[in-house]
Amino acid sequence: MTFLALEMTGDLPITALVLIAVVASSVTVRKTFGYSFATWRLHLRGESIRSAHDVGWIRDLTVGGLMRRDVPTIAAATSVGDFRKEVPLGSTQRMILADDQGRYAGMVLVPEAHAEKHDEDVDLPVRDIAELRRSFLLPQMNAKEAMALFDSIETEALAVVDSRENLRVLGLLTESHTLRRYSEELDRRRRELAGEL
Repeated sequence: MTFLALEMTGDLPITALVLIAVVASSVTVRKTFGYSFATWRLHLRGESIRSAHDVGWIRDLTVGGLMRRDVPTIAAATSVGDFRKEVPLGSTQRMILADDQGRYAGMVLVPEAHAEKHDEDVDLPVRDIAELRRSFLLPQMNAKEAMALFDSIETEALAVVDSRENLRVLGLLTESHTLRRYSEELDRRRRELAGEL
């Protein structure tokens, strides 16, 4: 606005007054709302950003880029007894289940499958003790959406599937990895802005 006023009028005193008005309005908006008017408009569109450096890169941190692709899967029809033989305690924390068509069918925590309470249910299909059957991530979701889902269902890891229709397992994403990558990226962007990189 200041440069516009200077270019239009060519008058330095008027330009100085415009500069004072712009600074005063900017400070007032920031004190009242906590962020600028432009940022407030982005908040209305559903973006939770605090400043300009958050705008582009938060969308670049997608679930597809963050997920681990080498995930162990096992048939959902496998019995608890066979599951215990194939996946001993300590081999991995969790297993993703896939049905006969290879579609996502839930997740089983390995210690849960080996728990004493299931000693009498060794012939039971492992899908009956599965959790998170309808909870999963999509590769196009961003880190913010993934964290909101982790919080809402209170889990540490979620399977990533290709779409809600196909449910083909693509990978696994953990809450701790998402938080770490988000923090690393935030730190890197701040260092870029400060000229340290």
